[in-house]
Amino acid sequence: MLKSRRLVGLLFWGSLLSFAGASDFDLPDEPFDIRAGRMEYVDGTLVASGGVTGRFENVMIRADRIRGNPETGDLHAEGDILFERGNMLWQGSELDYNFIKQDGLFGPSSLYFEPAFMSVDHVERVSTNEYLLRGATFTTCPKDHPHISAHAKEARLIGEKYIQAKGVTFYVGKVPVMYVPFWRHTLSENMFTFNFGIGSEWGTYLQTKTTVPITENVNSITDVNLYSHRGVGLGQGFAWEYPKAVGAFAAFYLKDEDPHSRYDLLDPIGQQIGDDRYRFKLEHIQNFTDTHYLNTKWNYLSDPAILEEFFKSEYRNNAQPENYASWVYGNSYVGSEVFVNKRLNDFYENTDRVEYSADLYRTRLGNSPFFLQSENAIAHLERVHSSTNTLAGNAYDSVRIDSANALYLPQRYGFLNLVPRATYRATYYSKTGGGSEEFRQIPGAGMEVSFQATKILSEQEHWYGKGLRHKIEPYADYIYENTSISANRLFPVDGFDDVDTLKDENKVQIGLRNVLQTQRDGRLARFIDLDLYTYYLVEKNGASNDLDLLYIDARMPLTKRTMVDLEGKYDWYAGKISYFNTRISYDHDDLIFSLEHLYEESARSLWTPRIDLFPTGNTSVEVYGRYDDNDNDLQEVALVGYKNFCCMRYGLGYHYYDDGEQRIMFSIGLSAFPEARISSGF
Repeated sequence: MLKSRRLVGLLFWGSLLSFAGASDFDLPDEPFDIRAGRMEYVDGTLVASGGVTGRFENVMIRADRIRGNPETGDLHAEGDILFERGNMLWQGSELDYNFIKQDGLFGPSSLYFEPAFMSVDHVERVSTNEYLLRGATFTTCPKDHPHISAHAKEARLIGEKYIQAKGVTFYVGKVPVMYVPFWRHTLSENMFTFNFGIGSEWGTYLQTKTTVPITENVNSITDVNLYSHRGVGLGQGFAWEYPKAVGAFAAFYLKDEDPHSRYDLLDPIGQQIGDDRYRFKLEHIQNFTDTHYLNTKWNYLSDPAILEEFFKSEYRNNAQPENYASWVYGNSYVGSEVFVNKRLNDFYENTDRVEYSADLYRTRLGNSPFFLQSENAIAHLERVHSSTNTLAGNAYDSVRIDSANALYLPQRYGFLNLVPRATYRATYYSKTGGGSEEFRQIPGAGMEVSFQATKILSEQEHWYGKGLRHKIEPYADYIYENTSISANRLFPVDGFDDVDTLKDENKVQIGLRNVLQTQRDGRLARFIDLDLYTYYLVEKNGASNDLDLLYIDARMPLTKRTMVDLEGKYDWYAGKISYFNTRISYDHDDLIFSLEHLYEESARSLWTPRIDLFPTGNTSVEVYGRYDDNDNDLQEVALVGYKNFCCMRYGLGYHYYDDGEQRIMFSIGLSAFPEARISSGF
């Protein structure tokens, strides 16, 4: 006898019946649940009608009528059918489906996989993660007559993530604009981006970007950029993403019709520019384990101005692109790295470096109370100057072997923490600026002293969180180091890096750290973390005062959405701030705001605000600016507005740069991909 289930009766007004069992007949114990206005079970067949809702493992089906065999899993649904599985939504009038095998035949259908709508003549589920679609139309527009659509004779929906199709025709309205024999596309990614406008340097321009998946993990990215003043720019790239690897390659070429519009031939930079403008860029990260990975980035450019003129956002972030490869391997005790940095273009300054480092993290020595930390590196270093720098001195190079070691003896006396240490650093140079080899030794000693005290200030819930605890940590750190060779005997200016600038030290760092903690979402969170410290100079070593600057370092997550970061230096004796950097950010669904102020005495006072208003809404606005009030210089300002109309997203913007360049920009994209924005350079 099969395990019994019971049918629960329902009143006339049609609250749904629960198919949980039967008192007058038996049903097999299968992983499903059906609710309906009327149900019958005869000869192993279930017949349900009147607003049927069925759940079959990870599938939900609504229909006017469902007939099926619970033992074999075969179902036949009719009427107004709604089929849901994960993020797939299917509508149709007839369905044959096996909920055990999870396959079936779908008649003429409408499917929705966010953000894509599909109208299909015939659907067949051929496996648990693949649908066969015949006579399919794809669009992100929910209207009956979409603005942009793709039509395919045959397609496969794989993993509910991407489409693989044959014989695809793309339409704008009812007009066919492109045919491809094979097409593969990830549903969650934008395929086309169109930007056009007028610029003082480019003239009238049109920028197009097409992203086409080649495989499940690799995308092809093609750029065609038309500039009325400069010519035609072509770009081809590839982006890949695997479970343990991600990367991209991009190439760009332009036969420039006005290469000296910004820098003329009298300018050293202009002399480096020809008609052929190009760039190649490669980035890749390969993760073998969490502590074993390869990270590399390489850039090769035709001239020093191509980024500034055609890839301004990259230029603003990093005027000199990086070229390096880093291979890192480590565990909880040691870390090692092979690092290569090589200048590929001689119009840049650089320190070319081939280096191997091996570090021992602070580790207890056996069962003793001592801890050892060691940092070691061997490198070939070469300082090379820009070909445009006529005032630069001679290039210099050296093999450097450096080893920095510290022995710690942590102690605790009641509430007081004491950590005395002994240090020794040895550095060998095969060649210095004077041409001779040198061996530098820096013995040292020190003592860290600190304690902590805490107090509960509140247990109430306020705007910052629930409860407030104050933790205070006064600390002092005595630092003594005695170098055998002064830095100015090694290399001109600052050598290769900070290792070459080390000098005698005899000072005490004195600091006070304040931390305010609260609870957010049931977890302990920082509200304010403020560190104030300075150095008392036991030996001045050329300094004029006993105290160094006052250093300020604060990170303040005031709320879950609001962050404030501060770092600065205050000159006690002059009574003025020498450096201060403030960053404020607020992130909400309808408003993203950030403001950074960078102040350097007698150099700059740079304000950088940005506002994104309703970033994913039907109407959104972006505002960005850079203003230096030290020189009363408006360096950059941009204003862009977006408006969704039906399935399209239209953008209109203006961008001004302090070098006199101005652009008016207009873009058209799909509203399903609001992150595809005007290529305005910010």
